[in-house]
Amino acid sequence: MEPVTDPALWGVVSIALSAIVLAVGVLYAVMPSPESTFPPVPLDAEEGFTYTCYCCPDPVRVTIRAPQAHLVGRAPGGRPEVRTEG
Repeated sequence: MEPVTDPALWGVVSIALSAIVLAVGVLYAVMPSPESTFPPVPLDAEEGFTYTCYCCPDPVRVTIRAPQAHLVGRAPGGRPEVRTEG
């Protein structure tokens, strides 16, 4: 078996490897880090419970409030929620 000495083949191989390394680097850069992820709301949180959220550069104090009757069952835009069954 002869060694491969075709310059075009080595060019294609080097470009492919460079593209793979670049793709892995980009994926690593966009992955969330522990500092940028949002902490979950505690599952046992009751009305009046306060915790600190570190999702912003400055810590934010969050207080759990009771659901307001006029907002229950409404879509995010303030429209009544439409449910279809079928």
